[in-house]
Amino acid sequence: MASVPALAGDMVDVEAPASVGTGKPFLVRIGTWYPLEDLEVRWDRKSVRPAVTLRGERSEAVVLLGTDYRGGSGLRELEVVAHIWGHERRFARSVEVLESEWGTETLSVEPKMVRPPASELARIEKERKTLAAALAVVSPERYWDLPFHRPVKGKMLSRFGLYRTFNGNVAARHTGLDFRAWLGTPIHALAAGRVVLVDGFYYAGNSVLIDHGNGFFSMSAHLSETMVRQGDMVEAGQVLGLSGATGRVTGAHLHLAAFVLGAVVDPEVLFQTSFCNIFE
Repeated sequence: MASVPALAGDMVDVEAPASVGTGKPFLVRIGTWYPLEDLEVRWDRKSVRPAVTLRGERSEAVVLLGTDYRGGSGLRELEVVAHIWGHERRFARSVEVLESEWGTETLSVEPKMVRPPASELARIEKERKTLAAALAVVSPERYWDLPFHRPVKGKMLSRFGLYRTFNGNVAARHTGLDFRAWLGTPIHALAAGRVVLVDGFYYAGNSVLIDHGNGFFSMSAHLSETMVRQGDMVEAGQVLGLSGATGRVTGAHLHLAAFVLGAVVDPEVLFQTSFCNIFE
């Protein structure tokens, strides 16, 4: 992802990648020497008002955005709405979304984790709605900062976006990144944030959902034990719990999911050196 600066009327600098793959997160940096009273970024029919910080006399905001892995390719518009000296100023640029390549994976799990019994369907639907409601919140604060903290030292296993076959049935795409983590391995927060959900889910098992601010969330799943509570503020690297094999699993590991403005994105990108250094 090559970053291309866009001079917005010589007043606001907007730096964003020229292209990004489907299902991938990306950064946008906005800066101005003028007094920035309000800022809104619009992308893919979603909106975020990013936290603005001062670096000397310069106002800056870093925004984490993403593309849905099912959204398809093509040009999309990134729009920035800035209020300076009481006037609204709009700047836009196009970002090309390219189709990412996805692999396949075949797994064997308990039959009830492929075809849940009727008695569990209401629970599964309730959990889906609970998670969707939490992810719909776009907090005005930005708690996260670069670089992101790797949640566990274990090897990355199943990658994001895989077409998965469970027990001979094509069930779903893999909407996270799996790490090797033997039973009881400490699991760390990838960034600072507020814990918004701590619960046991049918598929995800014992999980912790963290709001990192400005529409960015991470979820650590399949834990054997959780060590934080809803409402807690956590720091990057803080232990959230211990790895386990709860939910739909083939063994103990960490499933890490990342969400940006409601879209599930590839967490692996967040730990790549090129991602953090995109503006250098």
